[in-house]
Amino acid sequence: MRLNTVIIADDSAECDIRDLCIMLKDNTIQLLQQYQTAQAVDVNNAVLSSDAISKNNISEQLSQINNNHFLSFWFGHGEKDKFKIANDAIVTTTVNYYVFSNALIYTFSCFNGQELADVLIANKAIAFVGYDKEAQCPLGIDDITSEIAQTFIVSFMIEGKQVKEAVSDLKKAYDDAVYNEKIDAFRRGYFQTNRDALVLKGDGDLTINDFVISN
Repeated sequence: MRLNTVIIADDSAECDIRDLCIMLKDNTIQLLQQYQTAQAVDVNNAVLSSDAISKNNISEQLSQINNNHFLSFWFGHGEKDKFKIANDAIVTTTVNYYVFSNALIYTFSCFNGQELADVLIANKAIAFVGYDKEAQCPLGIDDITSEIAQTFIVSFMIEGKQVKEAVSDLKKAYDDAVYNEKIDAFRRGYFQTNRDALVLKGDGDLTINDFVISN
């Protein structure tokens, strides 16, 4: 049995959330390894960072896995119609959207939950979980931000919950941070903004078992 995944993370010098993206990437890799060990499922994980991915090669990079269901994690900058790595728009509403057919896409990126998510779903992406407004990154607490963002992956992949249930758990994690008085009020406001910007599009009833395929 096999689980196909891809992590696309902006670790370029130009990225002002570089450290957070690297933390999200590394933590996701650890969770995938945890899942592989616990479930005895071979996780085929491609990690594509700023020096390995571009709008010109993304189709080739994903061609080996996108004929079956797969998980796709995006950590970088976004706009309503594009996702960017190193300021290069590698997925847009007109370019490369089609390579994410069969994917559950989970993003920590701004605005991608608008037009881009709609185009992805219209072109047979299975589900999209992300933000239709800014995905805020309070300075100085990348570890807390990363832990909250990983809640969706833990709930969906490690705990085996449905996509929609994992989104609810992510919202609760943001709520817990909003009311955590150990975090200063200014930073807590960012987490409230993130919670309110969360969107789920596509099929929210699926579980991780729907993405495990026969070898």
